[in-house]
Amino acid sequence: MIDKITQNEHLFFGEYNLIDYLDTLDEAIVVLIDIEEFKYLNFSLKNKISKKLQKRFAKKLFSHMPKHCSFERVYLLERGEFVFVKPYNKDLIVEENLNRIIKEFHEKVNSAQIRIGLVDYTLFIITSLAYGMNAFEDAKVGLRNLLQSKQSFIVANKLVKKEKALAVKKLQTFNMLRKAINTYNIVSYFQPIVNNRTQKIEKYESLVRLIDEEKRIVSPYFFLDTAKEGKYYNEITTIVLKNSFRALFYTDMEISINLSTLDMTENSTRKEFFELLERYKTETHRITVEIIEDDDVDDLAVTQEFIAYIKSKGIKIAIDDFGTGFSNFSRILAYEPDYIKIDGSLVRDIESNIAFKNMVETIVYFSKKQGIKTIAEYVENENIYKILCDIGVDYSQGYYFGKAELLKKESLW
Repeated sequence: MIDKITQNEHLFFGEYNLIDYLDTLDEAIVVLIDIEEFKYLNFSLKNKISKKLQKRFAKKLFSHMPKHCSFERVYLLERGEFVFVKPYNKDLIVEENLNRIIKEFHEKVNSAQIRIGLVDYTLFIITSLAYGMNAFEDAKVGLRNLLQSKQSFIVANKLVKKEKALAVKKLQTFNMLRKAINTYNIVSYFQPIVNNRTQKIEKYESLVRLIDEEKRIVSPYFFLDTAKEGKYYNEITTIVLKNSFRALFYTDMEISINLSTLDMTENSTRKEFFELLERYKTETHRITVEIIEDDDVDDLAVTQEFIAYIKSKGIKIAIDDFGTGFSNFSRILAYEPDYIKIDGSLVRDIESNIAFKNMVETIVYFSKKQGIKTIAEYVENENIYKILCDIGVDYSQGYYFGKAELLKKESLW
């Protein structure tokens, strides 16, 4: 079905028709446009009015597209997406100019209004541009990325290739995780935490590490996020919990364990943690749980219930990475922590960044008023340490005092 928009331009319907046309081209320029309000318009407007709006909007799209771009076709897909398409000849098109032209087109459309009857609609679009081979597939990946990132424009060239490469890398990481778990090579290293007043080690933070087939020690930066996408994350958490509690027999110091809000809402992790509390009930006063916030978990009631229960068993609470990201002072009121760990990004540059120093001073001042101890992460040299002591930070942790290591060479890990 073809609806004439202007004398020389046409609106086509359906992805099958689009793919049939793309199959006739060696390479294509594709501009994939999503109307954010489309699904709501479909529900709120009569079908006749909705179709009229689509055609009016298609005209508006064409009216804002520079004529020298000479797009001859626009397709309306079932999801309310519009697709501009034309042949691509890299010898004739300067890519920087194309990117600029489509970006300007995108901005003009978003500032325009469409009038239907007595009503003006300002429809916001998000735009994914791709060109070359597989342009439509790249544009679809780009559109998905825009929806996830809340951005509105992207040049999506070769995103499919990048996604495939990422998928291969994740499969390799899954394979590495499986082998490490099966061979008991998910281990716990422990980094010292120093009392700034006595300058003596009082605590250790338990940090997960992976030992690969070449006996290299792998940081969680390279595998933990991927583990969360599969079945291995809960297994890793269970291993770390067991290692950390077992470490109580290898030191008289306190042990800090990282738990995310995702962990606290996971039934199997909660069950494992409660069982360990019972098994080591005479030593729970030496355990601190460092709470890490997850942006995809918002069940505050479950988290608060978990914290209240473990505190009743003698566990102390620390808020990790405070001062950046999801950190805010309302978490202190919700969790009632014993410690606040000042985010390392503030500490690392405290020598040269007066704003960071002011933020640390504010956190310390507030914490003292609330009766909460402060711990600074990423203390990497003596000067940083002295600044923190002058500010009044209670504890320090970082390479200046020691890297994370096994507590004992002959340990079980």
